[in-house]
Amino acid sequence: MRISKHITVVASLAIMVSGVIVGGFNTVSGASATKTISVMYWTNFDNPGTNAIPKLINAAAAQLAKQYPGAKVVLDPITTSSESTYYAKIDLAQRSAATAPDVVMEDSFLIGSDASAGFIQAIPKIKSWSGWQHFPAAMQNVVTYNGKVYGVVNSTDVQLAYYNAKLFREAGIAVPWQPHSFADIVTASKALAKHDKGIVPAWLYTGTPLGEASSFRGFEVFLDGTNDRLYNSATKKWEISGPGFTATWNFLAAMRPYTEPESDWSNPNGSSTVNLNLMPANQVGIVFDGSWVSTAYVKAGPKPDPSFFTNFKEARFPTNGTGGYTNQSGGFAWSLSSRAGNSKLGLAMIEDMSSAGNIATFDAADGNIPPRTDATTQQQWAAINKVDPVLTFATNQLAVTNYRPNLPQYPQISTEIATLTGDISAGSMTAAQAETAFAAKVTQIVGASHVVRMTK
Repeated sequence: MRISKHITVVASLAIMVSGVIVGGFNTVSGASATKTISVMYWTNFDNPGTNAIPKLINAAAAQLAKQYPGAKVVLDPITTSSESTYYAKIDLAQRSAATAPDVVMEDSFLIGSDASAGFIQAIPKIKSWSGWQHFPAAMQNVVTYNGKVYGVVNSTDVQLAYYNAKLFREAGIAVPWQPHSFADIVTASKALAKHDKGIVPAWLYTGTPLGEASSFRGFEVFLDGTNDRLYNSATKKWEISGPGFTATWNFLAAMRPYTEPESDWSNPNGSSTVNLNLMPANQVGIVFDGSWVSTAYVKAGPKPDPSFFTNFKEARFPTNGTGGYTNQSGGFAWSLSSRAGNSKLGLAMIEDMSSAGNIATFDAADGNIPPRTDATTQQQWAAINKVDPVLTFATNQLAVTNYRPNLPQYPQISTEIATLTGDISAGSMTAAQAETAFAAKVTQIVGASHVVRMTK
């Protein structure tokens, strides 16, 4: 179960946690014959949910033992409420054979940077695995770097505009609501603010404390609603400005009077504030967040609340007045550590965790969308959709979704975006200043020959 998606990777954080001992199992370097492997993964102590990941690992471990008698799997959790801390810790762990796991849970956007850093190894044999064909091209591409596969995706998601139907009606906004432009969102937020001064009209992730949530769903998913893109895969250049960038920066500035106060967005646990406090209390009008949010309110969730499914409805992310809809997806993957003591067993474990049945069971319990096409036909997935109909709505958004560039430069660029969104929210920077600063920062990061300014 995931309420938080605030991810950022910064050098200062890595230094800050450099004294932390990571994990509970040490892989012995060169022990290629070992029959014991470790799996490192993230556990959020603020939101433990249904312990879906340990259940997944244990189920796959039992299958692995049947295929390889004597094989054992040790769970190596990293417990923290911050995903950015998790990523700093797995990087530290993989720097030494004494602490490196065999299999590690990676966010797909870090595949490129961790592969280039030598933390994870390519797994070309996965292409001959029978299950690989059931992962759509987008799911295969997101774990591919420089033409080589570095993992198998075990979950994906989309972004939704959750809106409080009760507050909308009270504010005179027609329900069902579906915005068709950035202006429609601003108009609804303004009406909510005018009607009730005691609520947060719109929750929009912003600023560095909330990490990659601010760049991912506080900027990039809106940019995807324009004709501009963060990275142009055809030209292999980073786009740094253009009409779409201007519209997106202006939208964030226009939303500033109607979004959450700085005391909330400057809190690293802000996602828990909105998901577990403001939404159940009907104190927020619109929330732009991930498709997993609704799973908090089902009977087995951390905040059981059947009224959520009556009070809150979902809208798609609009393109900016050009017709149609857009979205952006993330996803975690299982990767093989470069220092794995037994790569053969590690790869077999990844395959077992990635079976249609195991993925369906895991994603149904954890509030994700299965990345395997045949997993959505499993009984487990059908059952959870009956309990949480938001997941059906969310799955339909995959047809228009986009994915972050899994290139080594992205984490740093993502951090710069989050910084600029916070500057706009704090009122210390205008939209025009943010666009200029963004162009300069990206050019500095990737080099002038790798950027392009869009003109139309």
